[in-house]
Amino acid sequence: MRLDKYLQLKYPEYSRTDLQKIIAEGKVLLDGKILQKNFQVPENAEPEILQMPVKKESFLEPENIHLNIVFEDEHLAVINKPRDMVMHPGSGISKGTLAAALLWHFKNSLSKINGPLRPGILHRLDKDTPGLLVVAKTDSAHRELTRQLEERILERTYKAVIWGILRDREGTIDAPIERDSRNRLKMAVQANGKAAITNYKTLETFSIASLVEFKLDTGRTHQIRIHARYLGNPVVGDPIYDGREESAKRTDTIYRPVAEKLLEIAPAQLLQSCKIKFKHPKTKKTMEFKVEEDDSLKEALALLRQNATDADNYSPLQLFAPPQIFANPDDIEQPIEETEEEPVKIRPTRAERYAATKIKRALKKERNLLRLKEKAQKEAERNLS
Repeated sequence: MRLDKYLQLKYPEYSRTDLQKIIAEGKVLLDGKILQKNFQVPENAEPEILQMPVKKESFLEPENIHLNIVFEDEHLAVINKPRDMVMHPGSGISKGTLAAALLWHFKNSLSKINGPLRPGILHRLDKDTPGLLVVAKTDSAHRELTRQLEERILERTYKAVIWGILRDREGTIDAPIERDSRNRLKMAVQANGKAAITNYKTLETFSIASLVEFKLDTGRTHQIRIHARYLGNPVVGDPIYDGREESAKRTDTIYRPVAEKLLEIAPAQLLQSCKIKFKHPKTKKTMEFKVEEDDSLKEALALLRQNATDADNYSPLQLFAPPQIFANPDDIEQPIEETEEEPVKIRPTRAERYAATKIKRALKKERNLLRLKEKAQKEAERNLS
């Protein structure tokens, strides 16, 4: 068992984040050696902890804020979070959080695993992303639902209006995510990032936008928003990942007024958690909850259905060709000269290009190692002679 999971089972009163922090600080040893979080703990081994995590005092006060509680029992609750609500205190925000509202409504009947500032919270939604999330009321429910998250049993389905029309109407985006080295407030697709997998399916297309369903296999910060931009089709209204004027000005001139009106409707990214499915941690019964589109998403779709329904006349790549507009510079393909014999070029998908890049890097690394070995061998032969 991995060290961080082992410690969380042994010390359930601490969050995994707190335990990973003391591991990173070199405070967990075995036979005098500092251990890493992915260390596999042997059976009957007893890692030594030099210092347990120091829990911060909670200054979170309950706040009487209305909550849309979709379902509740003694083990969990399903909440329909409104747009413009922060999950928990942080980054200078201390009031009006979902955490404070949960404390008011559920008192002390909330899981304490993630600490006093995040009571019952086991997964998050961005401030401007409304929709469904599940809250744990007991520690045992929290641990079971977290396991379901990790093993992809707990399903989260989102709807979003994105700019343009996807080249592949459905598919999977497998592109690692890490904090952007040039802007620490943003995340980005990077080769050395953490695994991030998003499944998508186009539900409806318009002249300048599409309604798309996204399902998460992983839960990285801003994952859907980053992956949509990575494809070349940012979420409409996204203020961080080129979803506003940067995209609207690229639409066909005929539809520019519609694009501008779309941005007036979008308070931020037009993205919503619309369905959640999991197994009840106690009864093991499959539970599924759905909500209809919120007002902003409804208004945006009504506008598009009325004023931008000529999608059949537009190529999926005409508005937002990823390599030229939104791809990372390292991913840009060199243009291939067309010939009469080959009038149509079959473009590989982004996943195929990413896989090819990984293979090239591996081959290059292998060649470099071979050169180093040959150099060392020649050096050894020269020393012997």
